Amino acid sequence: MAATGRNLSLAALMLALVAAAALALPSAMWACLVATLLGLAGVVLFRGNGWRTGSLLAAALALSLTLLDAFAGLLTPTAHGAGLIRTVEPRWWPQPHPVLGFRPAPDSTAVAHATFDGQPVYHQTYHIDSESSRVTPKAPAGADLYLFLGDSFMFGQGIADNETLPWLFATANDGKIRTLNLSAPGNAPNHLVRAFEAGLLDRYLGQPVKAVIVWIIPAQLARTTGDGSWLGSSPRYELDNGKLVHTGSFTEYRFTHPLDGAKYYLGELFPFIEAIGEKQRQEQQLKLFVAMMARLQQYAREKFNAPLVVVYSWPDEKSRGLHGDSVIDQRELVDVITQMRKLGIELIRVDDLTSGQEVDKLLIPHDGHPTRHTNELIAAELKKRLIK
Repeated sequence: MAATGRNLSLAALMLALVAAAALALPSAMWACLVATLLGLAGVVLFRGNGWRTGSLLAAALALSLTLLDAFAGLLTPTAHGAGLIRTVEPRWWPQPHPVLGFRPAPDSTAVAHATFDGQPVYHQTYHIDSESSRVTPKAPAGADLYLFLGDSFMFGQGIADNETLPWLFATANDGKIRTLNLSAPGNAPNHLVRAFEAGLLDRYLGQPVKAVIVWIIPAQLARTTGDGSWLGSSPRYELDNGKLVHTGSFTEYRFTHPLDGAKYYLGELFPFIEAIGEKQRQEQQLKLFVAMMARLQQYAREKFNAPLVVVYSWPDEKSRGLHGDSVIDQRELVDVITQMRKLGIELIRVDDLTSGQEVDKLLIPHDGHPTRHTNELIAAELKKRLIK
């Protein structure tokens, strides 16, 4: 009995040390390495062959996870912007939202700061108006209205309020039109569909909405299946016989489907687990994405009798090699654009507007978000297409 009590106390201490390592160390691989060392120590410290054998098996399992994680890390290319550190005050910004999961709060501000290897990249203040839109120029009463939806590209992460695409489109038209920047960093097409579906945009019914404009990038594909630590409370959709169906949030789904939930949370810790079933997940993401674009087009027509205009930084038939950091096959990415053309969606190819220009002029260095110059080029193209 004394030996059993001693072993239980040691096991509890070792588990506490592993938990502390998981919280304090930068990755799960390091926590597994600590677990390996503690397991080997247990072979010496525990009393009884059963306890020692169990400790050795635990050490072997932890070492296996460490080696698999290290191997997966070697196969994974270095992420764009490695060395870039971003901070936002307040920390929890955008704010939690009961329908979308998160959204900029009305009449609020956020201060964003980024450094690369200790050197400043940008320092900007984002101003949000009473409609949860990033501020845009004032317009005359009854002016034609253009709704801009999307993620950090449309929102204008890293640039000033007056450098965003919605602001520049308004000024390109001499302030005679009204624009709303209803975007948020980290948004997915899920958020845009849900905003329509839940009636969050119904406040603009009866107003002269002339177009709904979104900006798509390949990184949004993974977000359609909730592959992002910030997306847990965001709306989840699935296809049921080809029909797009809202099923609640990603967190709700993972709690009610524990196997899928366990795989997701373990995949957050270990890249080799995340890679399991990757091809099938990508196929699901591609189908969901196209279905969401089709639904957005439908809502724009039904609610506002307006076109959906898609600005795309995305590979298509003209592209050579990979575009951005997407891990999805180039041909499948191209097919997304092809399918949107078949739907009759108005498309604007950013690469056509920026071809031959210096990258540092088009994108924030080390960060990759569009600069004012890129937004000016797109605003001019939008004016050609939309202003008659």
